[in-house]
Amino acid sequence: MQIVRTINVLTLTALLLLTGCYGLTPPAEAEETTDDEVNNAPSVLVSETLNELALENGAEPNYGFLSGDLIGFEIQVYHAAVDVDGDVLTMGWDLDLDGQIDVATTQASGFTSLDLPLSILNELDAFGYGGYYHAALAFIAIDEHGLADTAITEVFMWDPEGGEDDDNTDGNLALYAFSGRDAQGQPSTGTDDNLIMLTMDQGGDINWASVSVKLSIDGAAPVTCDNPGVDGTAVCSLVEFGNTNDQVWSVGDGVTIVETGTDLCSYSCSIDVTITDTREGKVIDTTNGVPAE
Repeated sequence: MQIVRTINVLTLTALLLLTGCYGLTPPAEAEETTDDEVNNAPSVLVSETLNELALENGAEPNYGFLSGDLIGFEIQVYHAAVDVDGDVLTMGWDLDLDGQIDVATTQASGFTSLDLPLSILNELDAFGYGGYYHAALAFIAIDEHGLADTAITEVFMWDPEGGEDDDNTDGNLALYAFSGRDAQGQPSTGTDDNLIMLTMDQGGDINWASVSVKLSIDGAAPVTCDNPGVDGTAVCSLVEFGNTNDQVWSVGDGVTIVETGTDLCSYSCSIDVTITDTREGKVIDTTNGVPAE
């Protein structure tokens, strides 16, 4: 009888322990923790400098075989793309800005040849630039998780058979603008007077070896001045101010036009200036009626 009672007590004790009646509870299960990975979008770049050089040296118009009419341009454009997560990228050029890649590439960086049809180009005749065309192109990169980055670049092209090249543009529509003003000192009967000052207000860098500056004083026949640093025989010379440590005429830089051995203006006079890019054979600016007084 004692044995049966002992067995019953042990059984009851075990049941109480299992059901928690003694205040004992089974240990809570540890919560699972996960570190969510952060995915970064890719980054893309289009180089305006490299694209401008490529357009200047390699934008080719395409003409219809039978009609001979312009049907588009073949150009090269530069891109670079990177994904810091190391994801595989789907990337390429969107030509018509509809958000879809039209010309794919697998290169992380480099040039891509594109054929631009006339239908996506903007003709600039209405602005006085006959034969010039404009387009905006987008480079798109999408990682394997669907994140994307886009960069847009503008391109300008010229059809040599589509119109006269404008006098104040180069092959890539780089517009030039210059301003003139009276120089220090008053003109006299001497032969070394400062006459006027010219400053480039707008345009691309142009090498002095490609610059020709001519003066017409009070309507007389034009005379050509020597460029900065040139010890020539011209009747006038250009003395550069601004950044004089390079070999180019840049925006913000200018020149003082000085007589060199010839009395060009004895009192007050009006001077017309013509600036020519001799490499391209084009007049890039005319500034008329600058007073020297």
